[in-house]
Amino acid sequence: MKKFLSKYIEFILLALCILLLLSKPEMPLYGDRICMVMFATLALYYLASGILVFLDKYRITRNMRLLYMFGLWAVAMIVLAVLARTTLVQMNYELLLICVSSLFAVSIFSLFIYNGTEPEKKPSISAQLQPLITRCVIAFFIGIGFLLIDPYTVYKLFGTYRSDAVYIDKIIRVYENPEDTILKNELIRYEEILKGRERRMDTRDSSLHLQ
Repeated sequence: MKKFLSKYIEFILLALCILLLLSKPEMPLYGDRICMVMFATLALYYLASGILVFLDKYRITRNMRLLYMFGLWAVAMIVLAVLARTTLVQMNYELLLICVSSLFAVSIFSLFIYNGTEPEKKPSISAQLQPLITRCVIAFFIGIGFLLIDPYTVYKLFGTYRSDAVYIDKIIRVYENPEDTILKNELIRYEEILKGRERRMDTRDSSLHLQ
């Protein structure tokens, strides 16, 4: 079991993040919180992996250790930036832009390391770089994708209340006018109405099951 988890934990966490992101409308009362926990866990996994590689002084060169630490840090930040983008947290676009730039810089630096390596050592360096570059490239294109999609489409695809046109309109207006407290209060009140409706439905369903 331990060997299985160590080999597939990344894929399990990724699958859970995607599943929860797509399932949020089915659990509006607590879907956002569960998503935050799962995305934070995945980001922590990448951060911890980078730190563990950085501490491995005996098998990996210093340049490679630094590259892994910064590269996996950028991947972890992309995970959090995607979460921020799907929940329309302020400054999410800027965070995504920083993360994408960091991933691009890591990829360029990796290319410099590879080109500066002696020919007989290139196969070994390539094997060491491949896991990092694969993750960086995938994260880079995911980040670019979320940068190119406008906030309305992002929330329409991944938001908790993605099927409620009124809520989408309100949250987009708040996102575009963060200083407008009137719009914020309207959004909070409408969200409480929706949550109250969900609580009543849950209570009614529980009563029916008890009967």
